[in-house]
Amino acid sequence: MTKYPPGFILTARRIVLLALWLSLLPAGLAGDAARPAGTAGFDYAEPKLLTGTLYEIGSHQKKVLYTFRRTAVQSGAVVHVERQFFRTNGIMAAVDKVVYKSNRLESYRMQDFQARVSGAVRVAPDPKGPTRQQIFISYGPGLVPPIGNAQNLPSDIVYDDTVYPFMMAHWDALMRGDIVKFHFISFEWERTFMFQFVKTGDSVQRNRPVVRITMKPVSILIAPFMDPLIFTVEKASPHRILSYIGRTTPRIQKGDSWKYLDAETVFDWK
Repeated sequence: MTKYPPGFILTARRIVLLALWLSLLPAGLAGDAARPAGTAGFDYAEPKLLTGTLYEIGSHQKKVLYTFRRTAVQSGAVVHVERQFFRTNGIMAAVDKVVYKSNRLESYRMQDFQARVSGAVRVAPDPKGPTRQQIFISYGPGLVPPIGNAQNLPSDIVYDDTVYPFMMAHWDALMRGDIVKFHFISFEWERTFMFQFVKTGDSVQRNRPVVRITMKPVSILIAPFMDPLIFTVEKASPHRILSYIGRTTPRIQKGDSWKYLDAETVFDWK
């Protein structure tokens, strides 16, 4: 998240200091499935439509930066998901395209039309052991990403469209106060980084109880350079993610360049 916080790109993608990156341990052990652990029964074809609005942080939801639209179309065992971000004039700023086959990730592609960059993820069997899976992550300038190098596929991998199902698969643990760790895809560094979820508060929003779930990097070297993402989630089932504050997909123009954007994303649950 399906109750996704679709702006997800959340992004481990945005880790910007090479020296810190080099200090990290390699991404985890190989897994046997291209899906987050515990999400095997999740229906990625739902909801068929989800919309939202990205606001400037601190504007009290007054200054709109982008709007969001997630659509899902199913054909047999294949689900095609598009997560589109639009400028206030209706022009598409960025899009994520995800393909699931038999409830497993097959491919994932990101295109930022403003910054003119793109990234891609592909999952395929390991030729040295067909029961194992490999992941290929690539990123580069232009709207056609290069071909990535093969890496072991972590069993606990998470990416933008699976943040919600992974969170729900570990909901009871989070409510107990447990820390839940996972590998999150970073396009820019063409690898995964270890992140964690933890419950950090309870409150009431519009007369309904909500909980705050914080997502942040595990490495104490990276943490000071990346603000945590804060999710506001319904305490009652189905625990929809109502909003989150933090890094999102489309960039924002500052002067002549496009900078990474932290925003307040609010979802339009009907």
